[in-house]
Amino acid sequence: MNEQAECINLATRRRDGSEVLTPVWYVWHEERLWLRTALQFGKVKRLRNDARLRFAPCDWDGNLLGDWQEGTAELFSAADSRTHAAEALLEQRYGERRAQMSAYLREQQLEPVFIAVTPETRAPRTPE
Repeated sequence: MNEQAECINLATRRRDGSEVLTPVWYVWHEERLWLRTALQFGKVKRLRNDARLRFAPCDWDGNLLGDWQEGTAELFSAADSRTHAAEALLEQRYGERRAQMSAYLREQQLEPVFIAVTPETRAPRTPE
């Protein structure tokens, strides 16, 4: 997977099986993709119903920059100690843009939650 891509396009499934594509910021940590979102967002609801997903590197507009991979998601509370490293890596990677998103979540009183995606097969890493 192209780890230089700004985002991954996350394909989650509705109950009827149709997919919803969402470009999201991410980091690799401990052989998983980590992202932060809000508990109230639709992708979290969909992942609670079906933890299977697809993902592919993309730009912010969702234009694919690589191949789709299958994976499984696990949800973590922002208070969970396993999220601290991912939080720091996301902050380092996205800086001020992420700070603006964090401010938006606070203003809207949205509860942050982390999603850790375990790929079905780990593709070789692209050198950074």
